[in-house]
Amino acid sequence: MSPPSNGVLPGLPGPDDTFAQEGVALIHERSSVVPELAIVLGSGLGDAVANDIEPEREFSYRTLPGFPPSSVPGHAGRLIMGGLHGVPAAVFLGRVHFYEGHGIGAATLIPRLAAALGAKTLLLTNASGGLRPSLKRGRLMLIEDHLNFLGANPLAGWRFPDGQPAFVGLGAAYDRDLLALAEAAAQAEGLDVARGVYVALPGPSFETPAETRFLAKAGADAVGMSTVPEAVAAVALGLRVLAISCITNAAGSEDTHEQVLAAAREATLRLRALIGRIVPQLTGRGGDEIVGRGGGGGEAGQAP
Repeated sequence: MSPPSNGVLPGLPGPDDTFAQEGVALIHERSSVVPELAIVLGSGLGDAVANDIEPEREFSYRTLPGFPPSSVPGHAGRLIMGGLHGVPAAVFLGRVHFYEGHGIGAATLIPRLAAALGAKTLLLTNASGGLRPSLKRGRLMLIEDHLNFLGANPLAGWRFPDGQPAFVGLGAAYDRDLLALAEAAAQAEGLDVARGVYVALPGPSFETPAETRFLAKAGADAVGMSTVPEAVAAVALGLRVLAISCITNAAGSEDTHEQVLAAAREATLRLRALIGRIVPQLTGRGGDEIVGRGGGGGEAGQAP
């Protein structure tokens, strides 16, 4: 048996399936967009881009190879190929979560397809619970590092073309230059944005008060059930990653998914303003172009 390969990105690792190749072939039959950017909109956050997309073609996740249909309220389960603030983009409305029961590999389908389509940057968004008093409902947090408490690694089973496991460094998983760009964009928009560490738990249950205290002591600032598999897979595939958490509740409180969705929708105006300022600059279309691949030194800090 030949070693697994992603099949469309020579020299890079991948699992032993052809979902990315099949997805690219299907999309290219119906869309001429070659995305420079891929963006994932998390729970209740679709409105942050809804009025800014110039769609060329739309695909339901259930039509994309390997993708399960979306089962989570607040996740539309659609891919839109088109323009976003003047940038060719693949806009993923909703994601696949580990807790949906399709395996950790399914949670990497979006970055795999995005990379195969030609995207160079992945912008991730999510709804999360705040673990620090300063991270109140409605605040945005730029993710500068993460803790993977999912109990599984998204690169399990991936191999390089020569058969080696996918040993991938995550010392700078969240691109330093993109973080600086996002901070500058937030300041220009007058947005109160924090930086911090995101921890991913399997879900779908929310955290207990004791778990909340433990996670804060472990160094996390916000907690959720997504994002980490996508970020890790994206780094393995050579994408630059920027991730933004929308704080929708205080972790450990008695919140429901419906309350989380409502809080996310309330924060979409802030997220929309930040995305609108960031996206044109990712390729230098809106001002100063970002130089370099990021990955500079520096320690992950806590949110203020």
